[in-house]
Amino acid sequence: MSFVNVPTIMLCGFLVQAVFAWLFWRNWRTEPGRQEFLVWSAAASTASIGSLLMAFYPGAYSLGSVTIGPGLVLMSLALAWQGSRRFDHRDVDLNLASAGPLLWMALTSIVPIFQTGIIAPLVLWGVLTGIYAGLVVQELRTSVREEHLPSRPMVMNWFGAHGAIAMLAVLMALAWSLTGEGASLPQQSLWFGLLALELLLHGIVTAVSLHILVKERLQLEHHWAAATDTLTGLVNRGTFLDMLQTLSMKVRGEGAFLYVDVDHVKRINDRFGHSGGDHVLKTCADLIARELPQHALLGRLAGAEFAAYIPFCDLEKAEALGHVICESVAQQIFALGDALVSVTVSVGVAHGAVQVTPDELLKRADAALHSAKVNGRNSVVVWHEGERPSYA
Repeated sequence: MSFVNVPTIMLCGFLVQAVFAWLFWRNWRTEPGRQEFLVWSAAASTASIGSLLMAFYPGAYSLGSVTIGPGLVLMSLALAWQGSRRFDHRDVDLNLASAGPLLWMALTSIVPIFQTGIIAPLVLWGVLTGIYAGLVVQELRTSVREEHLPSRPMVMNWFGAHGAIAMLAVLMALAWSLTGEGASLPQQSLWFGLLALELLLHGIVTAVSLHILVKERLQLEHHWAAATDTLTGLVNRGTFLDMLQTLSMKVRGEGAFLYVDVDHVKRINDRFGHSGGDHVLKTCADLIARELPQHALLGRLAGAEFAAYIPFCDLEKAEALGHVICESVAQQIFALGDALVSVTVSVGVAHGAVQVTPDELLKRADAALHSAKVNGRNSVVVWHEGERPSYA
């Protein structure tokens, strides 16, 4: 098939992978903290060199085009796997990644059956490719529930298809061996051409899709940065109110609202500096989160004010939670400078039903919190139906 020229395809692969290696390297230089860029740059570089060596396959065994070239292409897939691990904040294991490529190079350079026939190399190549592609899919699937990125399923499906094609090539090689002509399979056959095209397409789609994944991660990080309080890691006021509106509608308003204020933070800032006050606020946020149910919504509404919404929580349980939070904070000792300091909180509690809007629930809890502060702080005040706590 004259229109399927394997050396030309492999040379195209060399150029494409070299470009992607440079792009990943440039991205890593811009953001050195994202080490997945460096790993993926190494993957594209090895694929580029491997493709160049394979382009000069002479039709018989040679160390460069049969042993080193395919070994480097296998190494690029292994590095893509390790880059995916680093992308999902897991450790890189280069020793494990290099096991397959080293096995390939050892067998093809030492064992005669891998030098005299085409079937054994094709089978080994397909099996190792299928294994590494499967490892990439497994790695991406592990983090699907932890972080939703729209393109992650697409990347998983593509690597799965790449592994499936590799295993299909194994079956075809074994079937070809039954004809007794496997050793003389010509390099320029349609079969080899299609495999080379798939390899080229895989390199392009993989690099592009990985760039898309990174872009989606950055967009998600920017979204959360805008929605999150940088000191405590809790959602900020705007995000909390939006989520409260949505959650309240889902549970038909049946829930309790706790408004918590850390007492006399200004005194701590004046005495120990804002770093001392920040330490107190961060610790109090952690203590409040620890005492709340896992399904509770917690956010930082202002400087020393935190709010929590607990769905399907009656008034008695909400009041009890308020007292638990007060006691938990009061028992905490803060080491600020050379002093040991204790801190208290005031809590306002309100309960909502179907007819109570989130805004009204917030106003009721705020009014109860104001009463707790007026009455001497370090206390829990519950808003009861018909009461109108004073703001004076």
